[in-house]
Amino acid sequence: MKNTHKFLILSVLLTNLSYGAETIKLKESYINSDYVEIQKLKPTKNIIVIEKKDFIDKGYKNVTEILDDIPSINVGKSGWGSIDIRGQGEGSADKNLQVLLDGAPITNLINHPMQTNYDIVPVENIERIEIVPSGGSILYGSGSAGGIINITTNLKRLDRGTKSVGFNYGTNLKEYNVSLGHNLTDKLSMQLTYTNLKRNLYFKDTYRDTQYFSGGLNYKINDNHSLSFRYSNLAEDGQFVRSLTSRNLKKAEKNYVPKTQKITIGLDNKGKKIYKEISGYSNAERKLESYNFTYNGKFNDGKIEYNGDFFYNKGNFDNSSLGNQTMYHKTKGLKNKLSFNYGESSSFEGSSILFGADYYVQSADLHYDDYKFNRKTRKYYVRPLAFEYDKKTVAFYVLNNLKYKDFDFSQGIRKDYTYWSFNKVASQNQGIGTSKRPNTNYELAIAYNYRDTGKVYIRYERSFTSPDGLEITDDFSKSDIKPTKGKDTKYNIYEIGLRDNIGFSTVILTAFYNKTDNEMSRNFVFDPSLGFGRESINILKTKRKGFEASLSQKFGNLTLEETYSYLKGSRKYNENAKNYADKDIDWTDSGLKKVPKHSLTLKANYAFTDRFSANIKYKYSGKYSNFINESDIHLKEEEKFIDSYSTVDVGLVYKFEKGLTLSAGIKNIFNKRYYEYVGDAKYTVQPAEERTYYMGIKYTF
Repeated sequence: MKNTHKFLILSVLLTNLSYGAETIKLKESYINSDYVEIQKLKPTKNIIVIEKKDFIDKGYKNVTEILDDIPSINVGKSGWGSIDIRGQGEGSADKNLQVLLDGAPITNLINHPMQTNYDIVPVENIERIEIVPSGGSILYGSGSAGGIINITTNLKRLDRGTKSVGFNYGTNLKEYNVSLGHNLTDKLSMQLTYTNLKRNLYFKDTYRDTQYFSGGLNYKINDNHSLSFRYSNLAEDGQFVRSLTSRNLKKAEKNYVPKTQKITIGLDNKGKKIYKEISGYSNAERKLESYNFTYNGKFNDGKIEYNGDFFYNKGNFDNSSLGNQTMYHKTKGLKNKLSFNYGESSSFEGSSILFGADYYVQSADLHYDDYKFNRKTRKYYVRPLAFEYDKKTVAFYVLNNLKYKDFDFSQGIRKDYTYWSFNKVASQNQGIGTSKRPNTNYELAIAYNYRDTGKVYIRYERSFTSPDGLEITDDFSKSDIKPTKGKDTKYNIYEIGLRDNIGFSTVILTAFYNKTDNEMSRNFVFDPSLGFGRESINILKTKRKGFEASLSQKFGNLTLEETYSYLKGSRKYNENAKNYADKDIDWTDSGLKKVPKHSLTLKANYAFTDRFSANIKYKYSGKYSNFINESDIHLKEEEKFIDSYSTVDVGLVYKFEKGLTLSAGIKNIFNKRYYEYVGDAKYTVQPAEERTYYMGIKYTF
């Protein structure tokens, strides 16, 4: 509460400074997207758009910090690197998500036994982030029940190249960046960028060093046709503490050093293990290369538009503490979009229909050695383990946007054909197989534009989520690994929304309700003929509901923004569960695990002059449930429910006349201590950053 009072006092001071301002300027209702498919959603859907001006020169270190400011998004609470949109909760957040970079999918294919995060582009290189919460099923297919995150870099806007050099310095941070955009001819433009970022992390001797290079060419054939090629390369190195016990944290604080550990690196000629002692830190090594080729064409005076995106990326990451496990991954494919405008000079003017065809293949593989003991020879032998996954998606969709007078109607259907293949050699068994999984999404929506600035809408989507790399197989001790018999999880998504300029405020309101009656879960089971094992089965029914509000006002030189979300979910066994004996959970009614019920972000920016401004941000993350079973009555209250917390950031920006910009600020100014992640019974934790300082200098020419 003390932090709240301090923020309110600062807000009042800023408001008093602007009192008497006569003009009131309202935020634009819509910003045109760089992607035709997202633009088609906007008439009947509230899309969250984060522009560069919202995060640049404000001390953000990565993508996830930017996303975590949105009340309906939680980063890291469900697990390291996890992004949770609209309260999916632990176990579902990673599956019900799609992440795209410049329109190309980069979503992790598998999150076991290693995970990674989506901080793959330096903040300086990001132009815009668009979030489609619980939607876009027609356009993106599986995983959209949670939402879509599309990160747009400066390479997507090669015809608007930038030239700048910058240096950022702060608590445990040092960054250099350079950007060079140039028109080589009247038709050919290029963009090159380089970033070198060094960060010391929370604990002793932990760090993450990042180097990022990108380049692109855009060739404007004529006013209606263009070609572009983009390339980026990310390389990271470092070490970190993934999690630690709360007891060790209290004992050592930031000086905590994980114990060294002994790992097996081979066998000698007598069949005995060869050991090596290594650090107990987790690795932070990652590489990612991306290639994109895009053709944009307009025909028939712009009534017909075609967009073709061809993409390929490959990389690897190692964030284990075992020293010998690296996950390699690859994605290649293309997205075709053909849009027709119709209804010209009629009551249906402004209508359009979008046809799409997607084809892409994702693969991931992990190999390492296991050491088994032979009781007969009394020697160890090597069993090479392999976990190889391939997921091929072929999809076709149609999205019709019909405009009639003050109404917008949207109807869409998408047919997905997914081919999940695996080749697993585990410690006890192995198997090769393919699971063919056809599915269909569809949507219906209507919006009423009751005045120039205001609209209300209601929409329904049927969405699905296919199994991830762990769920795609059923593993039993007495049989080969086989494709799961479990079905894709099907979601019914209902949403109503409003957007308007009311009085002196831009108002965006959204209420939603999602439900599934066949949610997949991975369960321990026993089969008399197959033995003990884990099976992916559809025995859960889950409901999620919520409300989101976003308001903004501009009083002269003062700009205010307020965003709030309410999220609540519940889970029970469905009718299919009666066939399984292992139903030992009495699901709690306190909400889905690791989903804060209330979240709030308040922002204020005051421009003292055209060049000098100050900003302040207050962020509140509410209390949440950290258990699923009502029988866990033995847990302490602070173990079952994780307390809320709030932080305040402040910053200053000064822009000189000839392209020079200075920025400085303090994050978490009141030094609030809280946990970014809390494990079961509060046994393991990951502390969040405490008070940090930053400053930056950038010259744009």
